[in-house]
Amino acid sequence: MHIIVSLFKWLLGLHQLVWFVAGAVSFSAITYFYKKLKEIGRFSKGSYTFVVLSSLTFAFTLLWTYDSYVENEVRAANMGLLVFGGLAVVFAIVAHRLAPKKESK
Repeated sequence: MHIIVSLFKWLLGLHQLVWFVAGAVSFSAITYFYKKLKEIGRFSKGSYTFVVLSSLTFAFTLLWTYDSYVENEVRAANMGLLVFGGLAVVFAIVAHRLAPKKESK
């Protein structure tokens, strides 16, 4: 019983909970963009690949920043926002450029 209680405490600790929530948000964003791109007729494998990369990099940016602030490493948090956040934006721009144009009738 003690092992189960310890595992439950570990799973519901704030640090692990933040990582689980970030994973859920990343999965939700990836699923949303997949459905949206299919719906509006702008889906391509290249575009979707960069959408996934952008979503995962954005989640990593938030997690890096959170962990750095928890460890009181303010410079690391700011550099993470700049580097990884910038990379996420670049991936999003590439995804937008790779999406085929919507055909008008």
